[in-house]
Amino acid sequence: MNLGRDQCRFPVRVDPSATGGYRFCATQTSSDRVYCDHHHEIVTAAEPRGSRSSFSRVQRRIA
Repeated sequence: MNLGRDQCRFPVRVDPSATGGYRFCATQTSSDRVYCDHHHEIVTAAEPRGSRSSFSRVQRRIA
């Protein structure tokens, strides 16, 4: 897929038939970002240092 300027470059799935082997989001982005708002949130979200996933907390509570 040839992504144009201001199109989200977040790979959303593997697709061997696509050039490069991936399909990309391609949603409109702001001119200063390579990802759409949704994918920008995903890639910039940081888990606080030393914290564990909610799955781990639930497992510890049950045990």
